[in-house]
Amino acid sequence: MTTAQPLRVGMVGYAFMGAAHSHAWRTAPRFFDLPLQPQLTAVAGRNADGVRAAADKLGWESVETDWRRLIERDDIDLIDICTPGNTHAEIAIAALEAGKHVLCEKPLANSVEEAERMTLAAETAAKQGVFSMCGFSYRRTPALALAKRFVEQDRLGEIRHVRAQYLQDWLSDANAPMTWRLDKSKSGSGSLGDIGAHSIDAAQWVTGQNISGVSALLETFVPERPLAGDLVGLGGYGDLSGDAPRGKVTVDDAAIFSAKFDGGASAGAIGVFEATRYALGRKNAMRLEVNGTKGSLAFDFEDMNVLSFY
Repeated sequence: MTTAQPLRVGMVGYAFMGAAHSHAWRTAPRFFDLPLQPQLTAVAGRNADGVRAAADKLGWESVETDWRRLIERDDIDLIDICTPGNTHAEIAIAALEAGKHVLCEKPLANSVEEAERMTLAAETAAKQGVFSMCGFSYRRTPALALAKRFVEQDRLGEIRHVRAQYLQDWLSDANAPMTWRLDKSKSGSGSLGDIGAHSIDAAQWVTGQNISGVSALLETFVPERPLAGDLVGLGGYGDLSGDAPRGKVTVDDAAIFSAKFDGGASAGAIGVFEATRYALGRKNAMRLEVNGTKGSLAFDFEDMNVLSFY
């Protein structure tokens, strides 16, 4: 029996998404025969007490309070970026230039200019054998992978329609407190970038077509929210009294857009996309329906092991 070579991971950010990534790094080798063995080498965060507590809880071997120091370390092979979007470009580019592999959470960046600089850095690093990717994790859902295979096998024929939704409800309460996800200067966007990015990627990945044009509506339902105290999960705790300080919401609560796909060798499909964090009762409904000339398929992540084919 051979022992897999270690993949020494350094993660930046340790809150909600950092905890999810930590769990994935720990458990993936238990279910899959991986060519590399993930090793939770170090986690970085600005709050010294917070990052130490997270390291103890999540199983990281060491901590740093400056992500730059993490990148400088010789015992780190890969940088996993689990921070707000306004920090992605700086961290990712520095890591790639240092020869570190990069896994970056979505949305990739807060602007096209940042994304283009990240892409250039990734392309340059790739020439030296450095890998990089964005965390579109739903591609690994078995039912969606099967959907992609059906399209590739021409079981749907020419694609005509795409309908994609991502529905959550964690902001339905107008008194849910402010978090960085509601501040455009940090998140870059609201529901569209936070969750809609997954639907967009799934639609393009499954169909093999890229979106070539859009027409959209964005809406912010609650313009101000109580300032958060302690952050918990996606949200946090806030002072709900009438005179409590409030912060301005600067991102979209919901987004709807129609799209034209490029079609590749055939006429492009048309699509309708929706992303909202106001769909009361929907916890994590990432849905995709594709209609073709020979068949259709439908998927809903809230019933993640089912792919309907017609």
